[in-house]
Amino acid sequence: MEIKEIVVVEGKEDTRRLKEIFKKIETIETRGSAINERTLQLIKEARDKRGVIIFTDPDYPGKRVRRIINEYVPGCINAYIEKNKAISKDKKKVGIEHCTEIDIKNALSCINYIPEQTTHNIYYKDLIGLKLIGHKDSKVLRDYISKRLSLGHNNAKQFLKKCHLFGINYNQLEQLIIEFNQENGRDILE
Repeated sequence: MEIKEIVVVEGKEDTRRLKEIFKKIETIETRGSAINERTLQLIKEARDKRGVIIFTDPDYPGKRVRRIINEYVPGCINAYIEKNKAISKDKKKVGIEHCTEIDIKNALSCINYIPEQTTHNIYYKDLIGLKLIGHKDSKVLRDYISKRLSLGHNNAKQFLKKCHLFGINYNQLEQLIIEFNQENGRDILE
């Protein structure tokens, strides 16, 4: 597996970990959640030349950095890793640098592209109708879909926002719910 795009990470330990796995990988480090204008401009230039994959830690500061970059530099690719796969051995820290090689490779192979312009064809009422909000199994169903689409962990509001962000439509959600029902031997939509 070769990564052609430039990968945006938060710190030098993330870069070190990625270089252990991918010798030729190039990264841009945000140096934490206080991302500055110069770094954002560098990311924008990298996106225009080679493409950018945002691969930040699955914690609040990492999500904040990802949100800022996606707002300032649309058209980036997003890679997510589950929080439970990024916890240090002493269980005190969360970060990409603590992930196994296979988890990092999986995360970078299941990426989401954010188009520069998206049209919203799914609404809050649709999520209610699909039982993704306001149903006893809503959280389980959102978690299943989020995992299948590599969206990270989401509450209802975040889930709707990511559906808009990634251009996920009603039919895609409905199909994933059907797959969930088949795998679990039940029918949530009934």
